[in-house]
Amino acid sequence: MDAINFFSIASQQNRWLSVRQSVLAQNIANVNTPGFKALDVQPFEAVLNSTGIEMRKTQEQHLSPTSGTGSDAETEEAAKWQVVHSGNSVSLEEQMLKAGEVAGNYARNTSVMKTFHRMLLAASRG
Repeated sequence: MDAINFFSIASQQNRWLSVRQSVLAQNIANVNTPGFKALDVQPFEAVLNSTGIEMRKTQEQHLSPTSGTGSDAETEEAAKWQVVHSGNSVSLEEQMLKAGEVAGNYARNTSVMKTFHRMLLAASRG
């Protein structure tokens, strides 16, 4: 079994969240700029897929990683937000929802890192 450095993955996700928050802030700052197109970064799953870490079955009773109702392979992107007459595609509501999602993901990621850190400290104290 390969070693997985959870702290490294969590740090990568925090950097990704920081970049995404910066892009969203830029979108919000340009909400009234004619012709400005809303930007976003590629999903973190694409970054995670480039690390070579993949799920696999270790016992026959386990579900396969891509089967079952938990798979999101069939989900589709929701309807796009409207472009206003000035050609600006930034929707303030959409950007605020995404910013809230980033904040929640960052809080969850930080909580997981704190839990692993406490677990390592407890294990090292014996």
